[in-house]
Amino acid sequence: MHRTKAQRAAIRELAARRVEAVWTCLGVLCPDLALPDRKALAIEMLDLCRGENQAESKRIEINPAQLQELVWRHSQCANRYCSMVLFSREMADELNEFYREEV
Repeated sequence: MHRTKAQRAAIRELAARRVEAVWTCLGVLCPDLALPDRKALAIEMLDLCRGENQAESKRIEINPAQLQELVWRHSQCANRYCSMVLFSREMADELNEFYREEV
């Protein structure tokens, strides 16, 4: 994709504004942050602006054992000889699907 000189200049101007905004923001929010840490945080923030860190973000999901523990802790069978059957894998999958963010 070939951009015109004006388009490249506009992109450079927007990039410079983003860098300035992030650097100013970090100066206000983290005034005592050491320079190397401030630079690293600024790079992460700029990556987020471009959407580059989105693939790296880890979604938290419930696993079947966690769901089983949660349900069993709060359930009781009326029959003392009952061994409750719990389809925890399917329930965990359904809960995770329900709370999955729309992409």
